Amino acid sequence: MENPKPKKTIQEFVPFDYPISSKKRLKRTFDKKERDFLDVLLTRRSSAELGSISLDTISELLFLSNNIQQIDIDESGYLISKRTVPSAGGRHPVDILISLPSEDKRLLHYYNPIEHSLGELSLSQENLKHFFEDVNMNLPIDKGCLIWFAIQTNKTKTKYTNPESLYWRDAGALLYCLQLVANYLNLKSCPLGGLAVSSFDQLFDVKNLLSGGGLLIGQ
Repeated sequence: MENPKPKKTIQEFVPFDYPISSKKRLKRTFDKKERDFLDVLLTRRSSAELGSISLDTISELLFLSNNIQQIDIDESGYLISKRTVPSAGGRHPVDILISLPSEDKRLLHYYNPIEHSLGELSLSQENLKHFFEDVNMNLPIDKGCLIWFAIQTNKTKTKYTNPESLYWRDAGALLYCLQLVANYLNLKSCPLGGLAVSSFDQLFDVKNLLSGGGLLIGQ
């Protein structure tokens, strides 16, 4: 893998627009929890024993781990942002997809960090079934909340040559941030080893959208 380098001119591109059938705004205000940072850092552990969590708790997890501090527009017209989690060039190519534990059947939602909202994705039920079967081969989802990463590679490719290591590092940083925030909220989490590439590709059938793996969150 070669070293990434900024391009002299940032290329224009159109981000992937997820097929959203309905949208739900999430809670934005939360009670502050008194926890020492070193305690949160040193007690982080992965655990596969996960119980269900509420939508408000998921909302707090997403808000704290993806909180947008500043938004700018680059020379190509693309929105770049500074968040609680780092990303090369402020591109943030890693999108978060969520499967909520409280639903009668497993669905996928797109998390919009600017709106702090969840959008239910309009996807083939058969393809969703295959995707969740693939994820379950790593670790049974059961009552946990599934967080899955979808990487829009063009967000990084249009600014950097040899961008591969950058968006994979972004995914790793986001995963760790989610685990730290989960621990702060007294939740358990467990990263998943597989990528479910084939079934993920069938969900969207879009070039330059990669499956980035994910993790489970629960009580």
